[in-house]
Amino acid sequence: MASPIQFGTDGWRAQIADDYTFANLRELSLALAVYLYKYQPDKVKNGVAIGYDTRFRSADFARLVADTLASAGLPVFLSERDAPTPAIAWATRSMNLATGIMITASHNPPIWNGFKFFNPLGGPADKDATNAVEFVLGKKPPTSKKPASVQTFDPRPALFEQLRKVVDFDRLKSVKGTAVCDAVYGTGRGYVDVLLKECGWKVIPLRDTPDPMFAGILPDPANPKCHQLLCDTVKKKGANIGLANDPDADRFGIVDSTGEYLTPNEILPILYYHLLETRGLRGPVARTLPTTGMLDAIAKAYGQEVIETPVGFKWVGAAIEEQGAILGGEESGGLSITGHYGGKDGVLADLLLAEVWATHQKPLGELLRELEGKFGEFHSTRTDLHIAEEPKRALMDKMKNTPPLEVAGQKIVKVVSTDGVKLTLADGSWILLRASGTEPLVRIYTEAGSPEKLQTLSEAAAKLAE
Repeated sequence: MASPIQFGTDGWRAQIADDYTFANLRELSLALAVYLYKYQPDKVKNGVAIGYDTRFRSADFARLVADTLASAGLPVFLSERDAPTPAIAWATRSMNLATGIMITASHNPPIWNGFKFFNPLGGPADKDATNAVEFVLGKKPPTSKKPASVQTFDPRPALFEQLRKVVDFDRLKSVKGTAVCDAVYGTGRGYVDVLLKECGWKVIPLRDTPDPMFAGILPDPANPKCHQLLCDTVKKKGANIGLANDPDADRFGIVDSTGEYLTPNEILPILYYHLLETRGLRGPVARTLPTTGMLDAIAKAYGQEVIETPVGFKWVGAAIEEQGAILGGEESGGLSITGHYGGKDGVLADLLLAEVWATHQKPLGELLRELEGKFGEFHSTRTDLHIAEEPKRALMDKMKNTPPLEVAGQKIVKVVSTDGVKLTLADGSWILLRASGTEPLVRIYTEAGSPEKLQTLSEAAAKLAE
């Protein structure tokens, strides 16, 4: 039988008490130890960092992983409280550890939990690493290793020190705004809010008490049922900006002073333009296949390269670490910048957008309209087509092997099949069909230059799928 432990684009996730059990976590932890002794022999003596989110029994799961790795001879630094993924990722890098581990299912429903680990630089483990760990499931590390210690630590000071290097705190201190900081019942409390208070900002906390059930909502800042409260609170309190994170704080959600929620596809161009125009940086932008083409338009205007990657922040992070990208982002709400590390960081994202507001002191939606006047409009959407496994494979095979010559009366000028199938039309609009690896569905992404064209293109994409 196939093992229930199989890594996806962002770690292993499973339903609690079904496949996500103490026994499976123990097996996975021992396999990771085997992997580390083989592939990180010079760093295993430094140990590993472990953090966890606010989900049901995450602290207990983390303690089990810590004790298992310590019994295999790896020193363990266990977060003293629930902690953001970026804090554990940065601890891995700054402490020169063999790996970092997060017990989290990110923004999934509360019945889920997960396990993800990082490379020594703090970026997400790549496919080679996760495959190698899966390959040694069931094996045990060397029995000659003496048990090591488990000590608790606070990862926050080191991340704060790093964030002060990559965010313009002088700008934040010079213009003291008001922010609603929404932790969405997760690990982000005590991070963005504390740093903004240090800069003299007025901070209005929202949903900053841990709740394993997330008050019955899907805890994704992109979910309207999740971000509506933030929108309403910003308007009610007259705040300058609303800053949200998902439960493990590696994703962001931004609301401007009018109460408008801006999608990641709208936020990323604002930030890239800010880095180029305000900070004077120059360099490529890295984005995943489904992420907005407005980044491409801005890059072209400044003579910069666009690095298009498959879905998964490990690819984006590699572009930052190895190819000089000054910004890397994905439409699902992750970003990082040059000088930081190759993992998505929602704490960083929130602070950077506060910096953008402090620079211009106008609604972010207004800044977006200004960018549209300079670089054109880019409207995007995503729909999920629920489809059985056999038709799903047949659809993707057909799209890859015999893609259409035109869609919605437009010729197809480019086909990319590195991750799903992306069809770019003559007018620059595009469709991406990408099959889920774990669910019976195909995600259909579309982008066009107007709401009307987007509607036409989305209908054409649905017909393609039929």
